Amino acid sequence: MGEKNRQGESVKSAGGWATVARELRSAIDKGRHAPGSRLPSERALSEQFGVSRVTMRRAIAELEGEGLLRVARGSGAYVRADMPVRFQLGDKVRFSKDLTATDANLTRKVFSTREVPADADIAGRLNLQPGESVLEMCVIAYADSLPVSVVMRSCLAARFPGLAQKFGSMGSFTAALKDYGVKDYWRRSTDITARMPTEAEARLLQQSRLAPVLAYAGEDIDADGAIISCQIGCFASERVVVTV
Repeated sequence: MGEKNRQGESVKSAGGWATVARELRSAIDKGRHAPGSRLPSERALSEQFGVSRVTMRRAIAELEGEGLLRVARGSGAYVRADMPVRFQLGDKVRFSKDLTATDANLTRKVFSTREVPADADIAGRLNLQPGESVLEMCVIAYADSLPVSVVMRSCLAARFPGLAQKFGSMGSFTAALKDYGVKDYWRRSTDITARMPTEAEARLLQQSRLAPVLAYAGEDIDADGAIISCQIGCFASERVVVTV
């Protein structure tokens, strides 16, 4: 006997997962699931459509393949949004000015902080000796509740003690850096490339590991030309447009 949806129609006889995918696609097209929103859980959707979780999973996979959904392991399925965030790349990089979005609230949160010995790559970027203590801050940017970028910002720990806490209270690196005598700073260079995300990046960005990211790396300098920090991170390529 075929599986039944809530109206009692036989889903199996009507095409099983294809029928579920069609109904869910229609619901998305009609706006019942807004762009960027997370769908109900697989279990809840299975109960709603009256099908097995295997059938529901196949339907979701179909819509992911069509580009309507993105599935993040451990987080759920999300309706793909248009690219709401535009990043203006220039010699002055400021979150509040360079990231813009229509009808979206842009915020940043410090996900983690730690002091570690600088490896060869970070030491070279910061003009330090390998092994010198650096402060690493993992910062995630959001458009509303949807993460659009994750970056590891590193700086000399001795020069900027407590920077993560100051940023957390002020919500601005520019404002926080002024407490350390850095009145202004500039981006010395930025390298951008496309690649597949690491498992950690995909989890933090709530995206599939099969979707590429725009990876970037750059260094910031103060008015005297001294390097104050380096940033290594990535944008969710489906949610960000980079303008040069």
